[in-house]
Amino acid sequence: MVRIENVAKYPEFVERIAQWHWDEWRAADPSGSLETWTAGLRRRANLDRIPLTLVAIDPRGDPIGSVTLVEHDMPDRGDLQHLTPWVAGTFVAPDERGKGVGTALMRRAIAEARLLGLPELFLYTSTAVTFYERLDWVPLRQDVYEGSPVTIMRHPLRVRARDASPRNCLS
Repeated sequence: MVRIENVAKYPEFVERIAQWHWDEWRAADPSGSLETWTAGLRRRANLDRIPLTLVAIDPRGDPIGSVTLVEHDMPDRGDLQHLTPWVAGTFVAPDERGKGVGTALMRRAIAEARLLGLPELFLYTSTAVTFYERLDWVPLRQDVYEGSPVTIMRHPLRVRARDASPRNCLS
C-alpha cells in the first residue's frame, strides 16, 4: 500500500525528489542548478503551513512521487498574483504511473489545504487537463507560460463527505 506523508518527516527523500524535479523541469529554469532546486525543496518542507511537500512512499519505503503546495507557481505573472495557493511539482516516478499514485497525491494535497482552512487551490498544466478534471479541477483559462501553452485550473475546497479526511493510502 502506498502512503502519502509530509516530506518534513522524511528529509532523507529531499535530494531524490529534487533530482526528479530537476530532470523533469530544468528547461524551465536554465539558469538554476540542482543545488538551488534542492535548497528550494528543503524550504518547502513545512508541516503546518505553505509551502509544504508531500511524498508518496511505496511498501518498500521508497519515495515514488511528490506534490507541493506553494503560494504562487507562476510568481513572475503579476496578473495572477491574486490566485493563491497553488499545487506545484506534481511528479510520479515513470514506472509507477498509471497506478493511482498521482490521484492519491492530489487527494492528500487537497485534504491538507482544507486542514489549513484554504478556500481554493490553483495549478497549471500543459499535459494533464483530463487527469485533473477527473479530480474536480475546473479549467479557468488557456495561457502561455515559459513559452508553452498551459491550462490554469481551480479547485474549490468545499468540504464533501467523501473528502472529509486526508487519504493516507491507496485502496
